[in-house]
Amino acid sequence: MTFAYDKAFDLIASRVEEELAKTGFTREKVSSSDPNELVALYTSENVAYSVLYTKDKQQMILRTCAMTADEGPDNDWKTLATWLYDDADATQKDAESIANDFIDGVSGAVAVKRTKQTKSKKKKGDDGNADPKFLAKRFIAVFPELREEIMDEEDYYYPFRGATFAKEHIAPKLPSYINRATNKDLEKLVNILNTQYGNGDTDTRAVITTVLINSLSDADYEKLREYFNDELTIAAKFARKYKGKTVKPEVVKVKKPAERSVS
Repeated sequence: MTFAYDKAFDLIASRVEEELAKTGFTREKVSSSDPNELVALYTSENVAYSVLYTKDKQQMILRTCAMTADEGPDNDWKTLATWLYDDADATQKDAESIANDFIDGVSGAVAVKRTKQTKSKKKKGDDGNADPKFLAKRFIAVFPELREEIMDEEDYYYPFRGATFAKEHIAPKLPSYINRATNKDLEKLVNILNTQYGNGDTDTRAVITTVLINSLSDADYEKLREYFNDELTIAAKFARKYKGKTVKPEVVKVKKPAERSVS
């Protein structure tokens, strides 16, 4: 049974509210001046989050910005996650999956760090603070099996091997996905790349370009390239010049596997 977009928005916004309330966020009473949008806003001393649904693009969006001392959110919004939600065929299960992903986005280590930081403007050329593990978790929206694979990586290795994990667990999944993907599927995939390249630290950007994008065949690369934003288009074009060249491997500290209980 399909699930209307307004009901899906209410479910997702409520779930995010419940999670953020644990760390002192307050849901503000706001409504969008744009009839094309549904919006929910959550604020703390330093950070604001917003859940947004755009009816024309059929997108559920999680975004964040800094708080100002006097005027509230500075409205310099950065997108953390984007999901397509077409209620012509989407179900309540799809809405719950989006809610779980958004909860991950506001409750992980990067989110905690973001909440503790004081307001500072990001200058052109500065890196974001989303790390390769945060990037890997974004891909759970496309490849649900990654959730277990990320847990295994965390059990066996410290620190998280961002480039190696992407090479061994994400890159091999891309060709078959691209081969069977609809235009909406491709847009969903590239939205992750666009967003996380913009928000990512130096390591994350390198994983996106030199590991993931350079793992693609020319044909697959061309299928994705038309959805790249301007920033990623330039970075990807530069990175493709180094496709096939040797990259110095990561040096990691091996952690003893943790025992798991089986229920």
